[in-house]
Amino acid sequence: MKHIKIKFILIFISLAILVSGCEDKLSAEEIVEQVQEKEANLEDYSGTMHTTVYLNGEKNLEEETRIIYKKPNLMKTLGVEDGQEVESVSDGEFAWSYDAKTNTVTKIKLPEEPLLTEKDFVNIIGNLVNESEVSMLGVEAVDGRSAYVLEARPKTEENESELISRTKIWVDKETWMVLKSSIYNNEGNLIIEVEMRDLKINTGIPDSKFKFEIPEGAKVETLDLDEELKTPDNLSLEEAREQASFKILVPEYIPDGYMLNSTMISEKDETGAEGQSSETVILSYQKGSENFNVIEAVYENKSEENTFMEGAEKISINGTEGKYLNEFGNTKMLQWELGGVEINLIGSLEKAEMLKIAESFKELSTEVDVLDAESLMEPFTEFYILGPDGTAENYPTDYVLGDNGTIIVAVINHEQKPVNYTMEVRLENTSLPLPDDQKNIYIRNNETWEKAVTITPPFEGTNMNLQFLLYNNDKKEMLENISVPYRDLHLWINVTTQNLSKNTSTPITAV
Repeated sequence: MKHIKIKFILIFISLAILVSGCEDKLSAEEIVEQVQEKEANLEDYSGTMHTTVYLNGEKNLEEETRIIYKKPNLMKTLGVEDGQEVESVSDGEFAWSYDAKTNTVTKIKLPEEPLLTEKDFVNIIGNLVNESEVSMLGVEAVDGRSAYVLEARPKTEENESELISRTKIWVDKETWMVLKSSIYNNEGNLIIEVEMRDLKINTGIPDSKFKFEIPEGAKVETLDLDEELKTPDNLSLEEAREQASFKILVPEYIPDGYMLNSTMISEKDETGAEGQSSETVILSYQKGSENFNVIEAVYENKSEENTFMEGAEKISINGTEGKYLNEFGNTKMLQWELGGVEINLIGSLEKAEMLKIAESFKELSTEVDVLDAESLMEPFTEFYILGPDGTAENYPTDYVLGDNGTIIVAVINHEQKPVNYTMEVRLENTSLPLPDDQKNIYIRNNETWEKAVTITPPFEGTNMNLQFLLYNNDKKEMLENISVPYRDLHLWINVTTQNLSKNTSTPITAV
């Protein structure tokens, strides 16, 4: 289903009508006006879309798709996949496709309003021009037709993470349709080229061309488009593990400052790309505006070849062959398998850091687990504080305004898995500043985190409550929309403008 859905959207976008004048400088207003004017005269078209995908400067994928389109929402595509002809038809009410391998017809009820309308096409062009520096390079021939050659470069070229450095577009002088487009990455390498060949406009295509005939004996599956396009719910790791049909793997090593931000799981896709049924889990780790994703998938009938990763660099991950791809600007991909789970690590991290994360994944045993003493225990976390001398006494409880004191904070993870914690220190319910490495804490199972925390009270008072709050990001509890701490410690302190005799508090234990 996803393959069909994506293909329809890509075809619509690729065939979006683009209009320009002959001037050297083009404005967004001029282009959009011409789009609206010329598009109104279009009733139907047909042609063959030739698509070439490049990887590391070499052809990675090449395919042709025959397209027939008629206003307002009729479309038919014919292509070849795995040596067999594949037909997809949109008759205005349903989108149909046929998988010869499984002898299955997929039927999708289309929304009353098309997914992409003529207005959307106009907006696509307007956004392209508004967000790019557009120039005219001249006139060239494409498939025997004379075309204007335009080049669009992002206005944010200084941004190294920009995926696309430039796009070249060939616009037919007669019909004002895009005949060809080439997209280059930020290293200047061609990554995808789409060309429309044998283009015919307004030939009076009859509606009968868009009638889908169900093959004899084929099974018909009806899918809910709204459900298919629905974004998966954001779950906790525990919730995802309860829903997933396979054991979700997590890295034991996470770069400093990164924390698990979200977990999503997709239902099984019985008509996935290349006929593959799969279930997918996405773990998203975040550090401010930076992030990386771990995508885990299991397949019931996985294809032996993944054309997308052809040409990728082969790399060893704990003795297992993986593939590393750095062809999409600042975004890299690392792919390997572990215990029947395909893992994709995607982000802008350095190669060595991505490899370190990958090597920290451990395969979960599929055999009967041997219960050790720890596995019989209820998972828990130790949280305690010590005085400056490392003992459970002599806590600094009397302060002079402007001075600071030191308290040692320790966390021991007995949760039987790595955990991301968040710590907060409050004085009379006012949060005190903490360094990032003390606020966001990642601890592997059975490991101890211990740091000297500097306390600088910002105001005066007596018998004030100094709280140390620890949150387990995998076990968040809410009370009236307020996060409830997983562990909670307290000290009672005094802050004055003059020195008092130093007192010591009683030992503190975890709540």
